[in-house]
Amino acid sequence: MNYVTNVLKVLLAISILISCEKEDKYSGPFTITGRVVFDKGGIASNSKVYLNSEYKTITNSAGEFTIPDVVAGNYTLKATRSDSSDGYAETEIEIDIKDEDLFLENLLLPVPVRLLEPDSVTSNSIKLTWTRCNANDFREYKIYIHHSSAVDESSGTLLHIATDVNDTTLSIKEGDFWWAGTTLTPNSTYYFRVFVMNSNGRMSGSNILDVYTSLWDNAGDFTSNYNLELDLSFAAKGNLTGIAWDGDYFWMLYHEDLGGFYDNNRVTLVQYDYLQGTTLRTIIFEDSNYFSDGITWDGKNVWISFGPCIRSVDLENEKLDKSYCAGEVTVDLAWDTEDLLLLDIWNKVISLNPVNGIISRQFETPFKQIGYSGEKGIACRDGEIWIINNWHNEIGILDKMGKHIGVAEVDFLQGGSNSNARRIPMCFMGEKLVIALDSQVRLYSIERNE
Repeated sequence: MNYVTNVLKVLLAISILISCEKEDKYSGPFTITGRVVFDKGGIASNSKVYLNSEYKTITNSAGEFTIPDVVAGNYTLKATRSDSSDGYAETEIEIDIKDEDLFLENLLLPVPVRLLEPDSVTSNSIKLTWTRCNANDFREYKIYIHHSSAVDESSGTLLHIATDVNDTTLSIKEGDFWWAGTTLTPNSTYYFRVFVMNSNGRMSGSNILDVYTSLWDNAGDFTSNYNLELDLSFAAKGNLTGIAWDGDYFWMLYHEDLGGFYDNNRVTLVQYDYLQGTTLRTIIFEDSNYFSDGITWDGKNVWISFGPCIRSVDLENEKLDKSYCAGEVTVDLAWDTEDLLLLDIWNKVISLNPVNGIISRQFETPFKQIGYSGEKGIACRDGEIWIINNWHNEIGILDKMGKHIGVAEVDFLQGGSNSNARRIPMCFMGEKLVIALDSQVRLYSIERNE
């Protein structure tokens, strides 16, 4: 009896030990190890590894990772790799840990497609090209555009979906994504990204490509390009709406609104010695309800713009003289040694004979061709017509027939920062360009940019 009892005790102890071992064997903790590589070869170092969406570790230089202390159960394991130049890729698998450590050999990441530098960009069109996706479970490309480098599926505007793996080009032109409240415009930077999808969702995202649309498509033909350097500036008084140089002194135009639209306004014409800072002469007119915009000096007379009409000034008798009407609204005036040049508010230059008022020619400004309005000033010298528009930072330069022949960059128009300025009148003072902005007058030296 004692023998049987002892045998039973031994068997019971062995059973308990086996049961404990079995219980320990199934409860863990376990270790997951693995290696992440690209599906077409190459080690995916610095890949982040997640377990049930919880970040756990990052792969080393050999693409290897280790996740310790994992209890038994079912998990979703995801590996992702993101690089500012190479793009983004991810892969996801379901794993089941039961009774032993798990080793995952060659967890495959898709190779991200890459957006290439475009070989065709104009002021209002871009042609995109990207590398072909090599993943076996490809479903579609999704191409996004945004105004900043933070472009993804949530922030960007979806431009195009391509379901053919070989469809790796996209031509974009002005107006193609008007539904997003914007469109391609000149002198602008846009950011693009391509995401690759499979049946489970996003597989990878390309690099983020920034593309700058040119301001002028004919820039390669320019012959008159200049750099401007600010020499000095001085303060004017009141609402300065026009400026001209008579060879010795400035003529400056000030406007004062005395009442409503049908009430006369006060227009003050001042001859000013900027070196001495003294006013030499003041002439006041109070017989026009038009806003006075722009003046010029034709060698003998001052001309003033009053809305659709321009008038000469009889300086001897201090009164308005000749009157000609042309265009919609003239925003500034210039003199080309033969004719008066009227800058119309609708992107047009009108050449008018000061003797008889005959229009000899008229032409659109280059800003009209790129979709901009907002001309603010005009000046002329040596067969060149300079026009300033406040929506970007380059002055357009035309020849006498209106052909666009060059540009000059000016410092204070970056990003259209002066879009609220009503006018930005200009004139030449010998070899210097003079620009008036509100109550400040700036004198710039001009250097040819070779």
